[in-house]
Amino acid sequence: MIELHIHLEGSIRPQTLLELALEQGAYLPTYDVKALEHYMRVPNQCEDLSEYLKRFDLAFTVLQEKKAIRRAMYELVTDLDRQGILYAEIRMTPQYHTLRGLSQSQVVEAALSGMRRAVEEGRRIRANLILCTVRGADEKDNFATIVETIQHLRRGVAGMDLVGDEVKYPTEMYVEQFKLLNQEGIPFCVHAGEKTGPYSIRLAIKNGALRIGHGLHAIDDPDLVELIRERHIALEICPISNLQTGVVKDMASHPIKRYYDAGVRVVVGTDDMIVCNTTLPKEYRLLAETFGWTKDDFRKMNEYAIDAAFLPSMEKERLRYLLEETYNNG
Repeated sequence: MIELHIHLEGSIRPQTLLELALEQGAYLPTYDVKALEHYMRVPNQCEDLSEYLKRFDLAFTVLQEKKAIRRAMYELVTDLDRQGILYAEIRMTPQYHTLRGLSQSQVVEAALSGMRRAVEEGRRIRANLILCTVRGADEKDNFATIVETIQHLRRGVAGMDLVGDEVKYPTEMYVEQFKLLNQEGIPFCVHAGEKTGPYSIRLAIKNGALRIGHGLHAIDDPDLVELIRERHIALEICPISNLQTGVVKDMASHPIKRYYDAGVRVVVGTDDMIVCNTTLPKEYRLLAETFGWTKDDFRKMNEYAIDAAFLPSMEKERLRYLLEETYNNG
């Protein structure tokens, strides 16, 4: 399986969060790990996106030290490996980890150190980072993230993403940022069309986005769906997260099947493994139960994910071989 849409900050183990808070003397609302786990997770349906995003505050409380970032990344990669993930592109937002004096460079190096350690211990999984800029953030902080991407591109960092509130800070505000990424040869995706309409998605694609995070409202514009299909733009769909944030009312009404049937390159992700209480196998089971999809459908989606990964062609060929081997032996 290939995982292209998962955020480090929403995927830290509850036990780790507790231990790091105790080490750092950080405040938590509870010091009982079971109660903490419940506190970290969103309800089945949030009142709004802000309720969902509040769950990240606890992780940001402790992920302000290099040791903590290394550990969280190491554990996430090992957790994904245990689930059978062959390749992951893990998102993180470096500027959110600089509240106690770390530079973005130190944050990225710590994350890469944890990631490399997990892989070098002999696990099958391979992983890269996707560094995120933030809608509404200070321009200098976003620029610093772009600089880190340039310095580490194809050396542990695969590309970039733009995240945050697209209602308050619409996509057109970031056209100059997209121009810079294109000039520097940085592949990027954009969180778009989750809470706003097709225009946000269309603008991101027009300005060079190769993948769209969520993109649920593309379905409102048949011409846009056709454009996405023609250009082989991947839609990173996170079904359980979409239910929890209220973007869809139930799985039966989720547009993922209509996208897939239309020939759009749909790839399934978890978004935030702990916050959403999910795994990629769990997402697959839900989709299979809802739409009757089979192993062949998920193989096709994983092939789409390999095509969409921000990787050199040789590494994609390796993944295709491993994926074929996995399905043939499964």
